[in-house]
Amino acid sequence: MDIVIDRRPALAGGLKRLTLAAAVALALVAAAPAGAATRDDAIGKLDQYNSDKARTLASTHYAQLVSLYDGIYHCLPWVDIHKQGIGFRKPKWAQQDDRYLATWIIIDQKDDGHFGTFPRERRASLMFSRYGVDLLRRMVALQGVAGDPAVQGYGVVLSWTKPGTDKPGMQPVNESLVFWVDKAVAQGYLARRVSAADLTSRARYTMFDGIEEQGRLPLEVWEDNFTKTFQIKDYQLAKGVTCN
Repeated sequence: MDIVIDRRPALAGGLKRLTLAAAVALALVAAAPAGAATRDDAIGKLDQYNSDKARTLASTHYAQLVSLYDGIYHCLPWVDIHKQGIGFRKPKWAQQDDRYLATWIIIDQKDDGHFGTFPRERRASLMFSRYGVDLLRRMVALQGVAGDPAVQGYGVVLSWTKPGTDKPGMQPVNESLVFWVDKAVAQGYLARRVSAADLTSRARYTMFDGIEEQGRLPLEVWEDNFTKTFQIKDYQLAKGVTCN
């Protein structure tokens, strides 16, 4: 299954203006300003959290959060990590202080006239299959987090420019998919013990169209190896960095 991606590195200063930041923050509970983030900005400080449990998780697993940031920054093409985009978040629907390791990225998706022809649910499926599964794989690989019973699961937030809103004279806005899944389900899916259909049926997710929440749309997931196989021409990894 193919998706057209503009062949450009991620923009150093961030992608587009996120006018839906407040809306997505409702799903994340913790709001964050828009834009690309340095490592420190992406992970944030302990005082961003409102519970001892979250602060303990962030402190205990700080080295793994750094590893997650570095892997995305160096190895995932055409994305920016949102400010405070990596951390232990409580979904708005959680009744208790359930904490999910969540990652929010902004995808540099060019509207070339093809991507915009897909319906909203197809665009979300394309983006999740390519980038959402990759983020789940990176988070599940963090063994300390995976083995910590205080971590309920994983969260993925994907934002990209809404087709048709990046034309001259228009205010660009982003579509976003917010996806939460328990650890056992994510781990089972990546180990091929849980089907793609079961992954989506057992996850809690919602879609934003740049202005309003659209709710739970049909979401398909398929194998997409782009992030593991594509290499940017003449791109040199920093010394000591490897991409798996």
